[in-house]
Amino acid sequence: MRIVLLVLIFFWCMPVFSADQNTQLIAAVMSGKVSLARDLIVQGADVNAKNTAGRPLLVLAAANGNKRTVQALIASGADVNAVDAQGNSALTEASAFGYVEIVELLIASGIDVNLANAAGESALKKATRAGHEKILEKLTEAGAEDASE
Repeated sequence: MRIVLLVLIFFWCMPVFSADQNTQLIAAVMSGKVSLARDLIVQGADVNAKNTAGRPLLVLAAANGNKRTVQALIASGADVNAVDAQGNSALTEASAFGYVEIVELLIASGIDVNLANAAGESALKKATRAGHEKILEKLTEAGAEDASE
C-alpha cells in the first residue's frame, strides 16, 4: 500500500515539477544562462515553452541576442518556426535588432525566411526598416522576398 501511495504522489507531483522546470528554463533563457538552460532541458523542461506573454523560448533568446542560447535551443529540438502571439518569429526579432550571427544560425536551421507577423512584417521588412544591410543580404540569399511587391 505504501508503494502505491508513493507512486500516486509521484505522478501527482510531475505536472507541478514540469511547470516549475519550464519557469526556470524561461528565466535561464531570459538571463542568458545557457548551461542552466541545457541542464533544465536534459531534466525534461519543454524546449518549446512560452512565457506568460506567449513568447516561445527561441523568440526570447533571439530578441535578447544570445547566440549560445539560440544554438542550445535549436540543438535540443526547438521549433525554429515558432511564433509569439503577434506572429513574431526568432528570425523577425533577430533581424529587427541586427543580430547577424543569429540570423545566419536560424537560416542554417531551416527557418521559413518569409514568415510574417500579424502586421504583415517579415524579417526582410524589419531588417530593411532598421537598415541592417548584412542581414538583408543574408535573407535575400536565403530566398526571402518582399511581400509588398
